[in-house]
Amino acid sequence: MDKIALQKAVEEEIKEAQAKISLYIKNLKTGEVLFQHKEDLSVVSASIIKVPIMVAALEEIQKGVLSKDTLVTVPKSTILEDSEVFEYGERQYTLDELLVWMIINSDNTATNSLIDLLTMDKINQTCRQLNLKVTKLERKMLDFDAVKLGYNNYTSAMDMCLIYKALYDKSILTSDLCDYAVSILLRQRHKQNSMRYITDEVKIAHKTGSLDFLNHDAGIFYLKENDYYFGAFVWDAPDDVYGMKWIGRVSKMVYEYYRHYGH
Repeated sequence: MDKIALQKAVEEEIKEAQAKISLYIKNLKTGEVLFQHKEDLSVVSASIIKVPIMVAALEEIQKGVLSKDTLVTVPKSTILEDSEVFEYGERQYTLDELLVWMIINSDNTATNSLIDLLTMDKINQTCRQLNLKVTKLERKMLDFDAVKLGYNNYTSAMDMCLIYKALYDKSILTSDLCDYAVSILLRQRHKQNSMRYITDEVKIAHKTGSLDFLNHDAGIFYLKENDYYFGAFVWDAPDDVYGMKWIGRVSKMVYEYYRHYGH
């Protein structure tokens, strides 16, 4: 499938979608934008917001305020029922452990502990410093009372591309800290979206997000010939797996294109 055929196929997927879509695909080596659709639109972020939270923590490490070995107490009262890793009750965890669990397992207890440690103001300040247009943190994870009061977390396909491109170019943080961030994102355990229909072993640094009738996935695919950003956001879907399947289909087409592109 050549570029024009791919673009037409993706356009058709968007046209036929039974959900709202935001999509941005960019070759990080050449800078070419392969496809864009409502990429600047502010959308409820779900767990995608955890990427800028991680960057905010790494900024504090860079400043010397924190270190990877900084111990953080996680009180029993803050451990959420959906946690799969904080099952031993109140303990101290290193900052490294909290960052890893927040990203690779999308653990909400780890995320809320980091929000308490860093503060929402600091995290939102980081988003502004990164020139993110719509990304902001207004509530903790699973705080549905805050949602009822009109607070939520937001981002866009373009904003997430700016973060991943900065990590890729090592234009934020130190080179070692950028590598550290990517090393965590590479260990992502949630593969039901962009990797859903790809059978190859692929190096991908990414973060997913999901809520009722909403699925997102954004990150970097590292291929031999081409490294590319893929950010797909699907919401107001008819069910909780529709978005995963939609993202999976489009991601598979894009992957096959880039896998053969330049050969």
